[in-house]
Amino acid sequence: MNKTILVVISLLALVFTSVLKAEISLSGYQEFFAGSADQATAGGNTEHGYDQAGLSNGNYSRITASASTTLDSGLELSGYYNMARSCRGSDTGNCGVAVNGNGLTISGSFGSIGIGEIFDVGAGMYSRQTATVPTGEPDGGMLGHFYTGDGANEYGSGNETNYAQNDMKIKFNSNVYSGFSFAMSYSPNSAQKNVTGGPSASSNLYVTGTGSKAFNDITHFVGKYSMEMDGVGLEVAYGQLSGNAGRDAALDYNDLDETVYSAAVSYAGVKVDYRKNDAGNSGELVNGQAGNDEGTSICGTYGMGNIGFGACQIKTSFIDTSNLSNSSETRTYSADYNLGGGATIGLVYFDAEQTANGATRTDADGLVSKLSFGF
Repeated sequence: MNKTILVVISLLALVFTSVLKAEISLSGYQEFFAGSADQATAGGNTEHGYDQAGLSNGNYSRITASASTTLDSGLELSGYYNMARSCRGSDTGNCGVAVNGNGLTISGSFGSIGIGEIFDVGAGMYSRQTATVPTGEPDGGMLGHFYTGDGANEYGSGNETNYAQNDMKIKFNSNVYSGFSFAMSYSPNSAQKNVTGGPSASSNLYVTGTGSKAFNDITHFVGKYSMEMDGVGLEVAYGQLSGNAGRDAALDYNDLDETVYSAAVSYAGVKVDYRKNDAGNSGELVNGQAGNDEGTSICGTYGMGNIGFGACQIKTSFIDTSNLSNSSETRTYSADYNLGGGATIGLVYFDAEQTANGATRTDADGLVSKLSFGF
């Protein structure tokens, strides 16, 4: 497998040397939030002192440079370099400016091949309205700026392993044939974000109790079918992830073995989707009791001119090392209005709960507004 990847990368390097002249563009995005939450329970306590409200500059404000060109062979080559502002209001200096994307893609009649600090195929193949509803919440993670979640227990993941991570990888997307398409990606190590450059690390880091897991040689295969008939659209996708876990501090961990599937139906501006990821005991101690890492989401959206509405529910579950059941549930109801010129204003009401071994650890609800501008 590794030899095959090296050969593909070498061929890409040879093709890229034939670039003559690229068309270059610069784009950007800004987002700002204001909100307030009523947190009834934090860390299992009703008397906790948390009352989070105010302004936030978000997670995803960024500048992106893009370029594209046609090679002598007729193949299309495109590249992008994405730099996001990762600071908060209390930070000083350079505010930890981080490079969150750096990739090249070559495309032709065969499909496309991408390499770099890029998302894997799951980000584009599965229906994920948790990210496309008005305000982009709950997928965007901004709600966590307005309430305090429980960090003492593991509750399972609402997305598949390595979703929306920028570790170095290579991926292939086929063209669409009579509604069918497929894709695969390969990540040498999910813990390696290429922050300091250099090759991928070969070790994995595990943090007991927080669900922070890393895997080597992650492969992700997805098949998808889409169709439209009499105004009704249908999308179904199914994928498998595998990867190596290995040993840490003389302890063996289960390899990655995860199944993901999604389905979406759309008609006359309405779209409803369902998605599930099941990682079982991946990344947990071999012969341990922890596992049953599952997440499901169901969302609906409706668009009418410049106005959009959405609702989502995400549920996760996990069995901890003491064989006790943990679960979480997040619900959002959102709306937005396209102001034109790349500006959008939105509002989302959320309700978040976390339960560990039958006891409520987190209970919060709140209202958050969002102003975004793409240029």
